[in-house]
Amino acid sequence: MEQEQIGGSDEAAAASAPGVEAAPAAPIAPHILRVALAIEYLLALIATTVVWEEIGGQGLLDLMPWYTKLGLIGGFCWAFVGFSGSLARPGRWRTRRSVLWLCATIVLATAMGLVTYYYHLHEPTDDENDEDAPTTATVLPAPAHIHRVQISHD
Repeated sequence: MEQEQIGGSDEAAAASAPGVEAAPAAPIAPHILRVALAIEYLLALIATTVVWEEIGGQGLLDLMPWYTKLGLIGGFCWAFVGFSGSLARPGRWRTRRSVLWLCATIVLATAMGLVTYYYHLHEPTDDENDEDAPTTATVLPAPAHIHRVQISHD
């Protein structure tokens, strides 16, 4: 009974104070928010893969091991969904949690760029592209005379 009165008096005091804002009620139900964030994660996986493919180049992504791509793409999408989930919570948008998720997103995006740059520097050279090198043809000389062997059927 006392807790209800204390909570009620705090809300009334916060509403009457001119500089204090009361936290708004949650606009989205938690179970709907979880489903929406799961769908956002799946869409972020697709979008991140396509964007990294277009920016970094498919050839460089083919050189990378699968676990590097999986870790960076999965981690980036996880951090991005964590950031948007922290923004969906009621209250101020700039909280400690949202800033940490944003920093994780930036760090993972930077790591993706650095890994792509590393594989760009260490990609194998193409030996087939030597257009300046002259091509040589080998011609075998014809024999001076050909010996004919006659087979007799006696």
